[in-house]
Amino acid sequence: MSTDVTEYIEGLPEPARGRVSALYERVRTLVPDAIEGRSYAMPALIYRGKGLFSAMATKKHIGVYPFGNLGDLADAVTAAGLESTKGSIHLREGEDLDDELLARFIARRVAQIEAGARA
Repeated sequence: MSTDVTEYIEGLPEPARGRVSALYERVRTLVPDAIEGRSYAMPALIYRGKGLFSAMATKKHIGVYPFGNLGDLADAVTAAGLESTKGSIHLREGEDLDDELLARFIARRVAQIEAGARA
């Protein structure tokens, strides 16, 4: 069993370690079948062999990568006051993804993965 996420988190200094760990734990609660692995060279939670979620610490923020284009949820990210690109959300110090928004991202990605599996 891969421990890519666990090892990555253990190597982070605080407070990044706690913030990143909490994000992964929240996603694990939403998708208990997700396993640790790598996607796009990042430690990630994997669902049905595809990247589900990744969170990584940078010098300026925590980068959240829910995989797949975020365009359909861009308005929700903006409404939450968060910075983003088409594939990531940037959580500056003191910012977090609320439970509803995180659940929407994860449900969207699970649906994308499952639709791909049926195709």
